[in-house]
Amino acid sequence: MKSVRNLFGGLLRRSRGVIVEGQVQSEGTAGAVAVRTATEQDLAAVAALHVHAFPGSVLGELGVEAVRRSYKWQLTGPHDLTALVTTQDGTVTGFLFGGVFRGSTIGFVKAERWFLVSRVARHPGILLRGVGWKRIGLGVRLLLRRSQTPVAEKPDAVPRRSFGVLAIAVDPTSQGQGLGAILMTEATARATAQGFLAMHLTVHPTNVSAVAFYRSLGWVEHNEPNGSWVGRMTLALDLDADADADSAAEQDPA
Repeated sequence: MKSVRNLFGGLLRRSRGVIVEGQVQSEGTAGAVAVRTATEQDLAAVAALHVHAFPGSVLGELGVEAVRRSYKWQLTGPHDLTALVTTQDGTVTGFLFGGVFRGSTIGFVKAERWFLVSRVARHPGILLRGVGWKRIGLGVRLLLRRSQTPVAEKPDAVPRRSFGVLAIAVDPTSQGQGLGAILMTEATARATAQGFLAMHLTVHPTNVSAVAFYRSLGWVEHNEPNGSWVGRMTLALDLDADADADSAAEQDPA
């Protein structure tokens, strides 16, 4: 199924990454903002926000329903997921999906193969984006192949005990209110409480505003073994601080 992953890899970002087509801003202050765990009932709003925030995304070009199904797979698949939304006056204005993902791309392709084939058939131009004809043909043949007994997938290779940010987005009309910072702060708190040692994501190196945003929250660039930087960023988590906070709460229950 490697060719299928290559073919549809542009539709979803892997668990090592963060959707980078849009920008996250942290300026200003947010008013009347609530942050909570996302549910399946939120996915239609999450999908609509994705399409609005990332108008150039390949997945979005397949339609809002394709986006909704992809996030449903993240929410209900074999992942250790933290899914968050911010709301204002009951409207979803931002979301973050993170945790440990297992087959986040190929699992979605397997689960929705017929739906994806039908959508790609309606938008054949998507297949021509930087993909050779041989790869296209092989990928489509694999998708059309009759289902066989699935082979268990290995978890994606990620740093040990690290929480991956798969996707974060803020409604463009709500940017500048600090919603991105609210989502990242809540995700960081939950990752720390769950015992993760670090967090990781991938951002496009030329997305200067996004890189600056993550740096402002304490994230640092993580260089490759050859010394180059391709967009990976990490955040070390302070588990001792979380334990100290729990201890203080126990000593002062009021």
